[in-house]
Amino acid sequence: MMKWMKATFGALGAAALLTTVACGSTTEPAGNTQGAKTGTDITVKDNTNTSVYQNFKLEKIDKLPNMRGIAWLSESSIVTDKENTSMKPVSVEGEERYPHNLYMYDLTKGADTPLIESEVSLGAPQVSPDGQHLFYWQTEEATGWPFILNLKSGEAVAAGKEDGFVQEGAWLDNEHVVFSNMKGDLISAALDGTTKVLVETGNFNVRSIKVTGNMIYYITGEDGQLNTYDAKTGEVKQVLKSVEWVIPSNDGTRLAIVKRTADTKRALVLTDLEGNEKATLARGTQIFGTSWSGDDSKIAYTINSDKDNEKGLFVSNTESAEQFQISAEMDNVADSLAWSPQGNKILLSQSVMENEKYHFVTSIITISE
Repeated sequence: MMKWMKATFGALGAAALLTTVACGSTTEPAGNTQGAKTGTDITVKDNTNTSVYQNFKLEKIDKLPNMRGIAWLSESSIVTDKENTSMKPVSVEGEERYPHNLYMYDLTKGADTPLIESEVSLGAPQVSPDGQHLFYWQTEEATGWPFILNLKSGEAVAAGKEDGFVQEGAWLDNEHVVFSNMKGDLISAALDGTTKVLVETGNFNVRSIKVTGNMIYYITGEDGQLNTYDAKTGEVKQVLKSVEWVIPSNDGTRLAIVKRTADTKRALVLTDLEGNEKATLARGTQIFGTSWSGDDSKIAYTINSDKDNEKGLFVSNTESAEQFQISAEMDNVADSLAWSPQGNKILLSQSVMENEKYHFVTSIITISE
């Protein structure tokens, strides 16, 4: 399997396993055990870096078992993925497994309501900037078919007729979403489901699709080529190589880039839009889940490392590059981390093994400055 696929499944391994299982497949994605933890207890360890403690404080960690929290709908509600036990289960190796569907979970009431139900598994939801629509995938192992859901009417439309890799895609604006198909074409889909090809990359492994303003960032090839596409001019540019993930700042002035520095070494760096490095925030074996806070003052991410004081969930100040370790136990995540609208909570999901079975645990981490 190619390096980028290994890296992806290292982060999403057990999560992908759960989705795969729900779809009735008996194939286990590579690296699934890396993304799992045994048990659900979270250990919060002291960080002796006093200069960091002057900037960040961990208030609490609330855990929500048996659900995969992915995105915020409001300060008090999140989009979740969990088994829908009201649907007909599929028997796999003598075990009944239910499809994964999408829900809205109210953090205040502690209750959820379905956003969309289906006899097949749904996943990888992304909320539009105005909160009116949801882009998601009807999944089949690591691939699937894209859909757009109207959150008010509950009506969903297929975003074209071509399949693609689950987890890939981003909202270009409130009315268009961008994703890649299996041929490696960069596709734009409107709310009514009509699509058009933006870029024919000629490389089927298009990944890490991100949007800021009119610019679409995406990575191609085993060499980790970072590219940009200008949605206004149609111009394509090549920026950097050896890039595994790209995460633009919300104001569109900087990039957070996870780059490969050696076979088993990664670095999280801040760059300008041309890829010129400005600061290094972290190093580790793998770095996953990177997410800017709404005001771009902080970045949250997880690090895989052999040393407890260098692994787990971290928050860094993007101006001073000071780093705060939240928990050494949160070193594998299922999805990108998500900051709440007010910027004082982080949504994180992990796949854990308990009683010889995988399930998701969602954590809501509250911090203060």
